[in-house]
Formats: sequence, C-alpha cells, structure tokens
Amino acid sequence: MNTALPARYRSLVVLTLAAGSIYPMLYLRQNFEVPLLEALQITLTELNTAASWLGVVFMLSYAPSGWLADRVDTKKLLVMSLAGTGLIGLYFAQLPAPIMVPWMFAAWGITTGLTFWSALIKEVNELAEPHRQGRFFGFLEGGRGLVEALLATIAVVLFARLAPSPDASSITAMTTVIYFYASAVLIMAGLTWYWVPSESKTLRPSEQQVAPIGLSAGLKQIVTNPKIWLVIICVLTGYQFLWATYSFSGYLQNHWGLTTSIAASITLAKLWTRPVGALLAGFLGDRYQTKWVLSWSLLGASAALSAFALLPALPSQALALTMVMAIGLTTYSVRGLYWAVLDDCDINPQLKGLAVGFISLLAFTPDIYLPKLNSELVSSWPDGGGYTLYFGFIALGGIVGALAARRL
Repeated sequence: MNTALPARYRSLVVLTLAAGSIYPMLYLRQNFEVPLLEALQITLTELNTAASWLGVVFMLSYAPSGWLADRVDTKKLLVMSLAGTGLIGLYFAQLPAPIMVPWMFAAWGITTGLTFWSALIKEVNELAEPHRQGRFFGFLEGGRGLVEALLATIAVVLFARLAPSPDASSITAMTTVIYFYASAVLIMAGLTWYWVPSESKTLRPSEQQVAPIGLSAGLKQIVTNPKIWLVIICVLTGYQFLWATYSFSGYLQNHWGLTTSIAASITLAKLWTRPVGALLAGFLGDRYQTKWVLSWSLLGASAALSAFALLPALPSQALALTMVMAIGLTTYSVRGLYWAVLDDCDINPQLKGLAVGFISLLAFTPDIYLPKLNSELVSSWPDGGGYTLYFGFIALGGIVGALAARRL
C-alpha cells in the first residue's frame, strides 16, 4: 500500500494539471470578455450563442462520454482530448471569422466533453480509496483552480504588458494570451501520456475482470437509482454558481464602472479562492459527512451571491473584491465536493463512467440555457437589473441544491 500511494498521488497531480489547463481557453471571457469580443469582432450575444453551441455539444456528448470511459482506456481518451483542444486553440489564435466561432466552440465540446470529462472523473474515482474520495476530488478541484489561477495570472501579466493604451486595439495582446493557453494544453498532453498509467493499473481489485453490463441494462440501473437524481440536483445547482462568476467581469465594468484591468484583477483574485475552498471542503467532507458540508456550502454560496446582486453599485474596489472572494470561496467549496458523493450512490463499478455521463448530461445543462438567459436579462434591463435577476435565479437554485444534499 505504501508503495502504491506515491503513484496514486503522482497520477492525481498530473490529472489535476491537465484538468486545470484544458478548460480556460473555452472561458476566456471570465477575465478578457471585452478584448475578446474586440479581437473576434463579435458581439456579446454572438459569444453567448457560441457558448450555447458548446453547451449543446456537451449535452449530446456526456452520455456517450460515460459509455466510452467504461470501454476505452481512459489514458488514451485524456491524451487525445488534450491534444485536440490544444490544436483547436492554435486555430483560435488565428482569430477566425465570426461565422466559424460557434463551430470552434462545438469542436471544443467534443474534445473536452465527449472524450475527456467522464474519463477524468472515473480515473480520479478509481485512484482514490473509498475513505479518501473527498480529499482526492477536493485536490482535483482545488488543484485545477490553482493551475487556472497561475495560468490566468501569467495571461493577465502578458496582456497588460502587450496591450496598448486604452484607446488603441488590444488584438495582439489577446492573440498572445490564446497562444499561451494553447501551448500549455499541448504540453499537458505529452505529460499525461508519459506519467498517467493505463486504466488497467488503477482499477480496484473488485473492479477487475468483471463482464461489462449492456448499455440499456446499465441505463436502467442508473435511472432507477434515486440517489443519482439527488446528485444531479446538487451538481446542476452548484454548477450554476460557476456560470454566475463568468459574468462578474462584465458586471463590474458595466454596472460598477470599473476599468477592464481592475475588473480582470478582481476576477483573477477570485480564482485563488478555488484551491482554498475546494481543498478545505474536501478534507472537511472526509472528516464529517460530505453531504452535510456540501449542503452548507450551497447555502453559503446562495447567501453571498444574493448579497452581491442586491448591493448597489459603489465606487469601492475593496468591497467588490470582498464580495467576489466570498462567492468564489463558497462556490469552489461546492465544486470540490459534489463529485465526492459518487461513491455513496451504490453504483455498480462497471457503470461508473456511464453514471458520470448521465449525471453530467442533465446537471451541466446550464451550459445551454444560462448564456441565453443572461443575454435576455441583461439586454432587457441594461441598468443592472438584468444582472440582479440573473444572480438571484442562480442563488435560488442553490437553496434547492442544499435541500437535495440534505436529502442524500
């Protein structure tokens, strides 16, 4: 056992680095929404439309993703995903025509959804022993956050150094940032191939040499498991909080009147709450009941986001930073825990990938409807009322998720 633990943690570190580097390009708007729109020569509505395409592909990919993860070596799936995402990123850096942007996001949906997500969650679940699920998934989420924060810090510094005066174009700086992220993903593809073992070496003894279950029979077992549906509610409502944070940059600029650089700095600081919130929640979840810690984290996120939405715009950078940091801490606590309850759902070991895919299919539907909801509300109430309604809707969902976690 002692000789196996270092290998487990080494693999976990590499997987965390891979997971932290593969998604930031898809969500560059989090820190660079305004310059990204300028570089691509598109409107916010067009960017939200492209994001909805990504969400649709995610939705169509999640169930097949789980099926693939149960039948194909997860290492191969992960490497293929990282390489494909990086190559699309290189194309992204060429600043394609607006008509190609939705197709690019759809392609990313395949490389980060169909071949990556279920394989990642299944691999981490198998690496972790049953009594260490909380800390492994907390480390995954917290580590992803740390990687994203480090990459974002470098990206913001690059952008600040290369960006011209506020009145001039920042396209060159934005292109350099995209190249930087694409290169990071391609490097991780090589490291994953070299360091992560094949799936046959990570399976628990009880999961080896067991005949696979058919797709229809497997789906029946999953759909009729009531705990699966409670997890879906927890993940869906928790995931909505992440989408709320994507709008913080635009909210701080358009409603609070902060500059692009200050808004980016505040949202960057929020990323540093991710490792703290996720790791702390993971260890608390192993020490106490994971479901109770998840429930309180959802309630905390709802309270913090509600306060931020109802607070009038004030010329206080310190207050804005405090509010955003509080939301980030509770949001990432939720994200560090909601996959850790997977082992409590009485899932057949041969159906773990399919279960992850089915849960993700329904729980990540905010990728589809939240961009559209955001566009409709903000365009209808541009004075800040749209953001208030948007954040309030997500906060209300967090209360529902907290009740589902308590029901578990």
